[in-house]
Amino acid sequence: MSKVRHVLGISGGKDSAALAIYMKNKYPNLDIEYYTSDTGKELDETYQLIENLEIYLGKKIIKINASVDSNPFDHFIKVYGGYLPSTNARWCTKKLKL
Repeated sequence: MSKVRHVLGISGGKDSAALAIYMKNKYPNLDIEYYTSDTGKELDETYQLIENLEIYLGKKIIKINASVDSNPFDHFIKVYGGYLPSTNARWCTKKLKL
């Protein structure tokens, strides 16, 4: 039987942070891997939240960079005609974080 791998993405928002905290408290023996996708345009507060979560969870959160060669956030800003991501237009999450 193969081992189940538990992976939880941390976006830097309240929902994913709350889920990570809930899972640690509710299932402390579950081995969960955490990751975050860095778009290169995150707020300082997002990086601080990630650091605080690492301390609380007692685990490193793997940081995945969206791209090494270019800035994908700027690329998608151009694709969407300068339209910034928002709660109504979640292209950043869809294109760069998932």
